[in-house]
Amino acid sequence: MQEHLIASLLIALIGGIVDLDSTATWQFMISQPIVAAPLTGLFLGNLYGEAAMGLKLGLMVGVILQLLWIEQLPLGMNVPPDAALASVLSVALGFIAGHSYETYSEREVCYTVALLLSVALGLLGRSLDMFVRRLNTGVDNWVNQKIEDNQFWAISLGHTLGGFFTFTKAFIFCFLIVWFGVEPLKYFTQTISLKHSSGFIVVQGLLPAVGFAVLASMCLKEKTELKYFVAAIMFFTVLPAKIWLGISAALIVMYKTRPRKKK
Repeated sequence: MQEHLIASLLIALIGGIVDLDSTATWQFMISQPIVAAPLTGLFLGNLYGEAAMGLKLGLMVGVILQLLWIEQLPLGMNVPPDAALASVLSVALGFIAGHSYETYSEREVCYTVALLLSVALGLLGRSLDMFVRRLNTGVDNWVNQKIEDNQFWAISLGHTLGGFFTFTKAFIFCFLIVWFGVEPLKYFTQTISLKHSSGFIVVQGLLPAVGFAVLASMCLKEKTELKYFVAAIMFFTVLPAKIWLGISAALIVMYKTRPRKKK
């Protein structure tokens, strides 16, 4: 119980700091899933004495969520899913719940279910973020009134309140999810048979493909680009690695040694 409490407080602190980086304060990009998830896994792994396993899980979750939400940016009035908190909580739930199991399949089920839950957690985090933005709008109106009265101290207080609301929202949200969410995830894993648990492992292996599909849809806007992309994937998939590596090397050599036109 004490270890779980410490882990919940640790995740709440990480979530609060990461969420501050999203829009409220310094923006060092640690709120990106590719950074936030491995950091969470590393801290949790050190807490439980399995740093390598925690870092491995964090890298997997971070890469997948970064690809899935790579187009979602907090620009203007757009409030994207909270990818930062989703990545932190996905790693936390999967690692803490899977830590109590010794078999590979049971741990992988915990990791996969927690990763799938990250989508719902991201959407819930977005709703909380919209609530905090409404609070900050009220603070902004109050600060503007104080400035009109030449009370400029309100500017510093307004900035402090904005950061406080953001940190508190993320801290409480992460603490409650980890504190109450680990046991249901463990219970769900216990009710799954070995036959069904292998299916979750397959799903986990397919999730990166979904992420790359999102990335491809963002980068390949023209039909011609899409055709070349599909043809290249088929070409490199069908041929053995030695052959397409040789073809690629030959094309590079031909490009480098081709006669150049004189100007």
